[in-house]
Amino acid sequence: MKRILQDALDRTPGSLGAAVVGLDGITVERAAADEGRINLDLASAEGIGLVKRALGSLRDQGAGPPEEISVQSRVGLTVLRSLGADYYLVLVVGPDCIPGRARYEAWRAGQELQQALA
Repeated sequence: MKRILQDALDRTPGSLGAAVVGLDGITVERAAADEGRINLDLASAEGIGLVKRALGSLRDQGAGPPEEISVQSRVGLTVLRSLGADYYLVLVVGPDCIPGRARYEAWRAGQELQQALA
């Protein structure tokens, strides 16, 4: 899994970090482009909090779990991609990122990670 995360970071301009996180907020695997620029554990935990709120809201509407949640801010973009089985990929990129590229690389890495988790 570490190799898949690192490959996603290498292919994503402006990437800061990536992690596989369970719905319990515990990081299973992580990779960071620059350890000093981001607290990946905190970003992952906050992202999983968003996923949990979305899960509750979507269940109330009779929909399934979210496949992807993207959060854009002044300091960058966080992409949360479902890996099934209560795991999510968290990809964090800086403000000079290309959002479409980051979302694509999260999808691509998610496909590989789903196979690794199966």
